[in-house]
Amino acid sequence: MRKYIRMLTPNRGSATFLMVLLVMVILTVSIGFNWLVKEYIKTAMAFEDKATAMLKARSAYDTLLYLMLNGNFGARELLLPQVEGLPTLTTIPLNGTEVHLFDDITVEVQDSNGMLSLTTINTLALGRLLRYFGADQKEVDIFIDSLLDWIDQDDLTRINGAEKDWYSSQGLKYAPRNYPLQYKEEIKLIRGMKPELYEKIEPYLTMLPQTGFNPNTAKDPVLIAYLDIDNDTLKVLKEYLQTKPISSDAELYSLTGRKIVTDEGVYFFPSRYVELKIKVGKPKPFYTIKAGLYLQENLNTPYTTLYWKEE
Repeated sequence: MRKYIRMLTPNRGSATFLMVLLVMVILTVSIGFNWLVKEYIKTAMAFEDKATAMLKARSAYDTLLYLMLNGNFGARELLLPQVEGLPTLTTIPLNGTEVHLFDDITVEVQDSNGMLSLTTINTLALGRLLRYFGADQKEVDIFIDSLLDWIDQDDLTRINGAEKDWYSSQGLKYAPRNYPLQYKEEIKLIRGMKPELYEKIEPYLTMLPQTGFNPNTAKDPVLIAYLDIDNDTLKVLKEYLQTKPISSDAELYSLTGRKIVTDEGVYFFPSRYVELKIKVGKPKPFYTIKAGLYLQENLNTPYTTLYWKEE
């Protein structure tokens, strides 16, 4: 009998160990499965939130577009019609100021005549914008010449520019487009444009054309760059703009000593080319639509979408 008991004791210890090991395995699998379920639920909820935000953004876009197409342009704002069941906004600024459309939806509309265009390029104003944000004259000359080399249709290199041979010598796998720019970020590829400089100037550049210049919808760096004025003159100009929009060269000259009107173009008034931004979500946008629009009816459509980007 004693011998029999001694023989069974080791087996009982092994069984206990195996039972504990099995329980640990089951617990580990259960915890892992529970984590996976939570992650799947979290992912599903994120997709649901994204889909909801997309629907809200598209709906807001349609609503805003309807209001803008039926509104009237002023020198610095768009006057909106009052339609039952739609937002009660009466005006939308055309200088990119954020406006609340619904609880968690904001919109921004920017007139292209209050920006610097990369389609109808003003090299003097663009150079001054670069200097405003810290580029020295040599850096400005290199970028401007390289930009012109990038968009012209020949392989002749300007004094400070760059054609195919320069990009090849730097080990880069691309060459100048030799065609107008197709998207704003393209200028980051051009000789002389540093990433940190691009981040500073990007908000003031547009791929939409300018039909002239509208100081009533321009931000401070653009006013300084386009008008070639200093901060003191800018202060005088801004104080005046708080009282009323500028409507003539004579009015602008009395404030800044500058005239901008040439034989052709639209000055002191919006171009009808606008950058539209719709953001859904607070405090950080969950979904964003960016669009370039031409709010002018033609033979086929009431407006034209020139670019569209969703983030």
